[in-house]
Amino acid sequence: MNFKKKYTKMTIMLALGQGVLLGIAAVAIVGFILLKTEKPETSASPDTGVPANGPASAQTDDKKDESKPDTAAAGAPIPMYAKQHGVFSSKASAASFIADENLPKAASVHANGQFYVWSALGLSEIDADPAGEDGAFRKQVTVSPLACSSGEGELLRSVLNAKQISEIQDLAASRKQTEGEKKKDAFTTNIAAITAFTDDLNIIKMHILAHYADTGECVKLDF
Repeated sequence: MNFKKKYTKMTIMLALGQGVLLGIAAVAIVGFILLKTEKPETSASPDTGVPANGPASAQTDDKKDESKPDTAAAGAPIPMYAKQHGVFSSKASAASFIADENLPKAASVHANGQFYVWSALGLSEIDADPAGEDGAFRKQVTVSPLACSSGEGELLRSVLNAKQISEIQDLAASRKQTEGEKKKDAFTTNIAAITAFTDDLNIIKMHILAHYADTGECVKLDF
């Protein structure tokens, strides 16, 4: 038999061509499979970034908190009772009411965007007894002295918890001695001014609270 006729150049070329085509097809199939297997890893990549973002934001919050002034509560809130005559939307209206009703020892206390006209403030209900006054009633309030920048939050707490006027006067004297005789101190000045026109402990407490409630820096009131 003559085998040379079966393996011509054309046959060999066709065989080589088929081999090349099969090789290209195989590479294409393998590449397609690899692309399919890589997609889940690509979609999962955003999840790997979530834990990294979490701690970063927490650190940012911590830095922000460090920059804030210290307004933490200076001890537990103090439950108190006030003798209230009215509540107004502005300080001018409250002052006009005090003048019209002839309440010379009353004051307007600023809290939650309103102005409350009080004439007494104490630790017990009897300290704020309306005693039959028309339009007056007893109002409960929770006073929270704050660790304000002036450092007078704790002084306010001592005044509100005082049982006798002498305690407040001794506190002012000690404060004046600490600050120095020549230095004007707002706390001792306020105590001296208030005790000059009244010796009623509950009125003194009310006026001191009204002074610090004006800005809300050293005290917070809740009803």
